[in-house]
Amino acid sequence: MYRLRLAVAIVLFTAFCMLFGIIWLQRTDLQLYSLGLTLILCYFRLGAKSLLSQLKLISPFVGSLIMIYGLFVFLRISPGNIPPLAYWLSYGVPRTTLLISSTLAFRLCFSIISVNGLLKMKLSIRYLKYLILGKILYAAMFNSYANIRFWQDMVPTQSIPAHGTKTRFRRSLAAALALVLFTLSEATHKGEMIDNRITTCFKEKS
Repeated sequence: MYRLRLAVAIVLFTAFCMLFGIIWLQRTDLQLYSLGLTLILCYFRLGAKSLLSQLKLISPFVGSLIMIYGLFVFLRISPGNIPPLAYWLSYGVPRTTLLISSTLAFRLCFSIISVNGLLKMKLSIRYLKYLILGKILYAAMFNSYANIRFWQDMVPTQSIPAHGTKTRFRRSLAAALALVLFTLSEATHKGEMIDNRITTCFKEKS
């Protein structure tokens, strides 16, 4: 049963990436429809709290893209004689929208399976270790963001109340980057621990 669910999740997300990441990448209208649909589905499937948490995590990266595209428009950078605003709107809107919708689509597609269900599939230890590591990193990422923001607010230069969008954006981006670095560090450390235990305690049949 869970093998079927896993296959369905992989096929759905692969189809989404093929359609909206390659075939319809430049279709701004379809990208916006896709974003609206994924938002609605995530709201009913995952709940408002989980949806807001997902959006909050990726908001600094989305904001970075918007600022970069806005800078190009301000500097009037565009290929040929195409007006900068028209070019970067047609180029940036689909890609920024795709970043949000693909993140939500991944979470939505794989919400039909659970880690405990996958463990019952008796996977090979070579694949099972990635599943265990993924569960650890997923929990670490979502459980550590609040702590990172707490310790960030303890820094004297950050204890001043934020005023303006720019200051809030910089704080959010710094917290997101800290979360990425923490997750990468955890991936290296926990991955080595798992490999060590497999080498010491487990010998897979050839």
